[in-house]
Amino acid sequence: MTPRLGLRRLFLICVLFLATACSRDNESISESRYVEPDRLYQALANNVRTNPEFEVIVDIDHSRRAAEAGSSMPPAHVLIWSDPELEAAILRNNPRAGVDLPLRALAFEDQSTGRAAVITNTYDYVARRYSLPEDAGVRTRYEAAIAKAVRGIPDSSVARFPSDAMPDAGLVTLQSTHDFEATERRIQGTIDAQSDAVTFARVDFAARAKEHGVVLNPTALILFGAPGPGGKAMESAPTMGLDAFCQKILIWQDNSGTVHVTFNDLLALADRQKISVGLPLRLINRRLKKTLSEALGNP
Repeated sequence: MTPRLGLRRLFLICVLFLATACSRDNESISESRYVEPDRLYQALANNVRTNPEFEVIVDIDHSRRAAEAGSSMPPAHVLIWSDPELEAAILRNNPRAGVDLPLRALAFEDQSTGRAAVITNTYDYVARRYSLPEDAGVRTRYEAAIAKAVRGIPDSSVARFPSDAMPDAGLVTLQSTHDFEATERRIQGTIDAQSDAVTFARVDFAARAKEHGVVLNPTALILFGAPGPGGKAMESAPTMGLDAFCQKILIWQDNSGTVHVTFNDLLALADRQKISVGLPLRLINRRLKKTLSEALGNP
C-alpha cells in the first residue's frame, strides 16, 4: 500500500463513520455558546499579538472548521505562538520537545461546567515528558510567557489538566531511511494528497534558533489536520484541541545524521486528560502510525 493510499483510507474510514453517526452528532452549535469562549480567545490573542517577544504561528478555530466540514463539536479555539529563544533553549536539551512547541493555549467550552475556560500546558509537564534538566532560567521564561498570554483572564477561567505526567512519554518516534529534506518532502506530499487535509503551518526550529545564536541539527514541525474527522474525535473532548489537534509531526536529525519523525500517540494524550477514547480517535491514531511508517520506507 502506498503512503497516499494509506492516509486516504484513514480519512475515508472517518468520513464513513461520520456519515453513519447518530443525527444528534450533526446538530449545529448555537452562536450563543461561542460568545464567552470567543471573548477569552480574543483576550489571549490580544496579549500575544501585542508582545514583541512573540510571533503568532497559527490560530485554529476547531469548532467552526469542524462545522464547515460537516462535524459538530463544542467551541474550542487554539492559539499557537513562538518564543524562538525559549524554544532553542529547550530543544538543545531534547529535540523531541518540538512536539510540544511552539507555545499554545486553548479557549474552549468546559464540558464539566458548561463555562468558557482557557487551558495551557505547564513547564512541569514539558520538563517531565522530555526529561529536561532543571534550568531555572528556562522555567522562568516559559512560565512568564504563559503568564503574559493569559494576563487579565480570571484565575477561575483558567483550567488545568488533572496530571502533568505522561505514561511512556506518549510519543511515537520512527526512523527514516531518507535524508532530512526527502523525509519532509515525502511526509508533506502525503498530507497534500488528501482533499480534506489542511497544512496549517511549518516551523523551522533550527533556523529560528540560529537567529539567537543557538545551533541545532535540522529540526522542523509540520502542523496539519482534517477538520471533519478531527472535529468528530473532539466531540466530547474539546481539550484535545490543545495537543492532539491539530496534529504535529516533528522531523529531526540526530548528531549521527540519522533522521527521525516524532509525533503524539493520541490515545496517550487522551489518557493523560482522563477522557474516554472513541472510535474516531482510535482510527486516526492507528492509521496515522501506519501511514507515516510507510511514507518513511518502513512497511
